[in-house]
Amino acid sequence: MKRLLFIISFLPYLCFAQTSEEFLKQGNDKANIKDYKGAIAEFTKSIDLNNKNAKAYLYRGNANGNIHDYQAAIADFSKVIEFDPGNAEVFYYRANANQNIKAYQKAIDDYTKAIGLGLHTADVYHYRANAKENSNDYAGAVDDFTKAMEYAPSNPELYEYRGVAKTNLGDNKGAIQDYSTAIKFNPTNADIYFYRANSKGTIADYNGAIEDYNTTIRMNPKNSEAIFYRANIKVNLRDYKGAIDDYKQAIAINPNIPNGYYYLAKAASNTEDNKEAIDYFNKAIQLNPNNPELYLYRGISKSKLNDTLAAIADFNHALQLDHKFAKAFQNRGDVEISLKDYHKALLDGDSAVMYNGDAYAYITRAKAKTALHDTVGALADFNTAIQNEPKNSDAYGGRGEVKSMQADYVGALNDLDKAIQLFPSNGYAYSTRAKVKSRLGDKKGAIADFKKQLEFDPNNLDGQLRFGQELNADHQYREALLFFNKAINTQTKDGKFYIERGKAMEGLGDNTGAIAEFNKAITVGKKMYSIANANIGNVKLGLKDYDEAAKYIQMALDSNQNNDEAYFYRGNLKMIQKNYEGAVYDYISVLLINPDNVKTYAYRGLAESYTLDTTAMHADFARAIKLSPKDENNYILSGKAKLNLKDEPGAIKDFTTAIALNDKNYDSWLNRGIAEAQIYDVKNGCVDLNKALQLGSKEAIEAIKKYCK
Repeated sequence: MKRLLFIISFLPYLCFAQTSEEFLKQGNDKANIKDYKGAIAEFTKSIDLNNKNAKAYLYRGNANGNIHDYQAAIADFSKVIEFDPGNAEVFYYRANANQNIKAYQKAIDDYTKAIGLGLHTADVYHYRANAKENSNDYAGAVDDFTKAMEYAPSNPELYEYRGVAKTNLGDNKGAIQDYSTAIKFNPTNADIYFYRANSKGTIADYNGAIEDYNTTIRMNPKNSEAIFYRANIKVNLRDYKGAIDDYKQAIAINPNIPNGYYYLAKAASNTEDNKEAIDYFNKAIQLNPNNPELYLYRGISKSKLNDTLAAIADFNHALQLDHKFAKAFQNRGDVEISLKDYHKALLDGDSAVMYNGDAYAYITRAKAKTALHDTVGALADFNTAIQNEPKNSDAYGGRGEVKSMQADYVGALNDLDKAIQLFPSNGYAYSTRAKVKSRLGDKKGAIADFKKQLEFDPNNLDGQLRFGQELNADHQYREALLFFNKAINTQTKDGKFYIERGKAMEGLGDNTGAIAEFNKAITVGKKMYSIANANIGNVKLGLKDYDEAAKYIQMALDSNQNNDEAYFYRGNLKMIQKNYEGAVYDYISVLLINPDNVKTYAYRGLAESYTLDTTAMHADFARAIKLSPKDENNYILSGKAKLNLKDEPGAIKDFTTAIALNDKNYDSWLNRGIAEAQIYDVKNGCVDLNKALQLGSKEAIEAIKKYCK
């Protein structure tokens, strides 16, 4: 009876019990209203009643996926696969779950299994492509996106994501084509314009990139990343002001945008507004005080403001944070070169080369070696810099300077031409090439290059001075005077500017004004005392006031025994006084003090023609012409020496060469005319003398009276 009662006692429960399928249905009902947790509970009850119910595991797996419990989803899908290993869709679902937990290789394996079991849809290839891309298999991703397009040829996402994969492969042109197709199918997706802009920027289509960034920003004005990247492109276009505006806007939208103030500061430094750049670097340092690059670039801005001690302090701080920071060593070396601390600069150059060895590390070390006259070592470093970076304008410019120091003028000019070709705004290369041309006697070429330097760097005082000096050397006194009148102002502290303006006045016959300028130079700086007196002596020499000339030249030498120009002028005075041996000794003094005063070789050669030391004479003229082959004055003086030695045909040949080099120099015409007249070729001689007169020679007046009656 008890047994019966036991059975009867269970009858109510058996009448109301639910089956596994009923729980399955209830779970689906809850899943359909997105009550995934409730659905999971029902599916679990279904499994408890029938642990071989594959559908229950499948549905619970989907519900677990919907609440992002991907591990549980994977476990459920794996259970389904045990029961139904040929079910392609379950492998696909498990692949999606694996992808969501970044188990990309497992995801790829499951997608591949699903495809092998016959699942061929756009999605399965699309998602396997995503997994491959996340595994850095960009080529495989491109293949899968391409396969997906066979099933969904108008899906813009496939073209967009294949474009991203191609970008990661470095195929930016192919990426741009895909982005353009994606835009055709979905022209309102701001992201695609953004991606295409990035690829255009990478292939240097900067204007195209700007256009696409503009479009994406119009669609989403708060896209700080697009505004920031547009700023980067504007920097590449050297639109630094536009870049600054964009960086500011990006930072205003997102104050935490990575390196925002850093890039803003660098753009400001490119506008030469280094004070503003320093302010931005200060803000960047507040946000990231342990970033050595911030101190490096703030130091560079300070060095541009000639705040060299503060710049070095920043470079030192950068090196404290990173003791192997090659750029900090290199830039500190550059500042030390500007301070003429060449040995320290060399040590920093060594460190820069040791820790990095890029082109600029070798360039800095080469510049230090150049300053220390180690031309062999400097040349080797510039060669290495060019080998490392064949399009580095600075390396060619520096090597050109070293070659000029080695008297390899052809090689120097080739390198300097290359430097300018690579970077047409390289003012240093123009300046160096101008100096080489000046050394070669190519005054007009030197003038043109100094003028070009000043176009890029109009406030460069050395460039201004050298430009004016070359105008004087080429007898362009009027142009020189006009230039110095503009260059000199109340702030001018370099007395050499007054000296050169005085020379221009002297050339124009304003001897009183010239002497006043030379005296003014003395008031600007006491160091000008010797130079000014030497030039006053030279004016007196031109006025044939030889006693006064001798007095002022001696005053110059008493003040500074190393004034090579004073010895040069005294040598000229002794030539007039027919003290030829004394002149030779003074010219020797010039070259002992300053071997670069190459014009002196020809003057000494002329003096030696009067002492009849023809061996030394020929050597000096050969030396002068080798060092300065385009200076017509060398040939004029050589012709005068030959004329003195009664070699009229040789003299005429030299004067003709001088005219070919510069047909505006009246001395060439004057002396050839005299030489021709002396060999009774009066007709041609008088033609030349009249040409000299036409060009402004006062001596031609007397010569015409003598020979052209």
